[in-house]
Amino acid sequence: MITSKGSVEVDKQEIVGLLGKNGSGKTTLLKSVLCDSQNQVILDGKDFCKEKDYSKVSLVLQEPYSQILAETAKEEVELLSRYHRVNEEIVKNIMGEYYDKKFLELSDGYKRRFVISTTLASMPEYVLLDEPFANLDKHSTVEVKEIIPKGTLIAEHRVKEIRDMLDRVYLLEDKIEEIDKEKLYDENFLKSHGLRGFKLSKIESKLGKEILDVQTTKARIKVRESEVLCLIGRNGVGKTTTLKQLVGKVYVIFQNPDLQFFCTTVREEVKGREDVLSLFNLKDKEERSPYTLSYGEKMRVLIASAYASGRKVIALDEPSVGMDGNSLLSFYEMIKLLKEEKRGIIIATHDEDIIGMCDSIIDLDKSF
Repeated sequence: MITSKGSVEVDKQEIVGLLGKNGSGKTTLLKSVLCDSQNQVILDGKDFCKEKDYSKVSLVLQEPYSQILAETAKEEVELLSRYHRVNEEIVKNIMGEYYDKKFLELSDGYKRRFVISTTLASMPEYVLLDEPFANLDKHSTVEVKEIIPKGTLIAEHRVKEIRDMLDRVYLLEDKIEEIDKEKLYDENFLKSHGLRGFKLSKIESKLGKEILDVQTTKARIKVRESEVLCLIGRNGVGKTTTLKQLVGKVYVIFQNPDLQFFCTTVREEVKGREDVLSLFNLKDKEERSPYTLSYGEKMRVLIASAYASGRKVIALDEPSVGMDGNSLLSFYEMIKLLKEEKRGIIIATHDEDIIGMCDSIIDLDKSF
C-alpha cells in the first residue's frame, strides 16, 4: 500500500504490525483496499483497485456491526459458502456454544470473535485487521492469535498482544517508518510514541467507609470510599449485565460514548462547572461538540460529567477499549483524581493494565 506518508509491504509468508497512536491514520491506511482514496494498492504486482478481487483480500474494521450480513455465525457461514469456500470449523471453534446465537444478543467480545472468525474462515490470501483484540478477554485473544494466518497486516497500539507474533513492524506518525522489533520491548519507546505495553504503578490510597452494598445476580458488590473494584471474567460471563443492575444506584458509563452524550457542548455536559473543566483538562474543548472528540477525550468528558453529578460511586464498562498509551495515562490520572475525592469506582474489564489499578477484584467466573 502506497500513501503520501510512505508505503507498507506485506508478504504472504509474514505477519506485519502497523503501530501508531490514536489519530495517526492506521484505519485510514487499512481502508485503502476500499479504493476510495488517493492511496495505491498493489497486489501481486497489479493495481488492486482496477480488479477489486475481494476474495483475495479481507478487511476487518473495529466496528463489528457494519460487517455482519446474517443474524448468527452459523447463518453467516451458510451465506458466505454460496460464493466461495469457507472453513466452517474455524468459526465453530472460535464461537463455541454461541455459534448459532443471534449477533445482537452477544457480548461485545463475542461480536468481535464473530467478525474475525467468519472473515478468516473465507481463507483470503491477505487479511487486514484493525485492532482485532479490542474487547477480547485473555482466552479469546489466545484463540484468535492462533488462527491469524500469514499474509496479515495488524493495526494496533496494544503492543503486548501482538509483538511476539510479528515478523516486521511499521510505525505510523508523520511518516511511515519500518522499525526494529526489539523496540517493542522498550517501555520508554512505547510511552514516547503513545503505544500501549508499559507498566503502570498501583495507585496507593487509604480506603474509607463503605458507600455501596448491592446484591446482583452474579455477585454482591461492596465498595468503599477511594476503592477501585474490578469486575473480571471471560467474554459473555455477565460483566455488562452486572453493571446494568447497578443503574440508579451508581453512575454508570457504558462502552459506547456517543450514546451517552445529551448536550451540544462539552461545557454543558459537565453542567457548566469551571472547576470540573479545569480538573479534567477540558478548558480548551469546552465549546466543542463531544461527538467531535477522540475516543480518549470522549471518555474524559463522560468521567468529568460523572464527577460533576456528585454521585459517590462511578462504574465504567470496558473503558480502555480504543485507548492508546496517551489515553491510558490520562485515564490513570483521572482514576487517581476520583480516589483523592473519595469516590468509589467499579470497572468491568479484562485489560491487565486496568486490573493493575484495582484495590479489589471480583471474578464473575467464580462468583456463582
